[in-house]
Amino acid sequence: MVGVILILLGLLIGGFLFVLMTDGRYFGKQLMYWVYDRIGPAAFGSRSEASDWQGLFAALKLQGDEQVLDVGTAVGDLPLTLTAQPNFQGHATGIDWSPRMMETAYLEAQKRGLTARIDFRVVDVRQPLPFNDNTFDVIFCFGLIETLPNPQALLQEFSRIAQPNGMLVLSLYKGWSSWSAALDLKWYQSHLAQLGRPAPEIQTLPFRNSQAVVVARFGKV
Repeated sequence: MVGVILILLGLLIGGFLFVLMTDGRYFGKQLMYWVYDRIGPAAFGSRSEASDWQGLFAALKLQGDEQVLDVGTAVGDLPLTLTAQPNFQGHATGIDWSPRMMETAYLEAQKRGLTARIDFRVVDVRQPLPFNDNTFDVIFCFGLIETLPNPQALLQEFSRIAQPNGMLVLSLYKGWSSWSAALDLKWYQSHLAQLGRPAPEIQTLPFRNSQAVVVARFGKV
């Protein structure tokens, strides 16, 4: 009897971990919504990755006057880090579907005196994005597009709202974590070429231990 209980408990824990690691891609999306909205502010706000973001900004050679969008921003660590840099005079927008995380991000921006150059909005990326065409110079998206049942639709929206010479910076999982990520470099290369605009210049950059980034620069010959 004890053995059966242990097996059932192991299956339950294993199933829950699977849902977490795949962000509910295969099942359990409502569970992920509940978990992220309630524990997300504490989990994502426990530490800042400012040094990693700053290294990425330097590698991308940002000029400091860009209109920037961070999709799936969680508690806004990326746009908060960017707008706090002395040489950044542009504007950043962070979007996420979790109201609690957007409230946490806004309060942090207010605390740091950054609200003039940063916005946070609750947005469901499964719907058309609430931005005009050709709005953003740089669009970041980490750990989100991989979880969607139709990632090409979001990629098409990125193309629509990006400036003609805009840049997409997207997550590319590697190593042990890549088994749970649905998108690889070949997927990006194929689908970025199908956006109805000149194919972008594509490169990969190192980032985290488990994650590189795909950089797609439009308007490059």
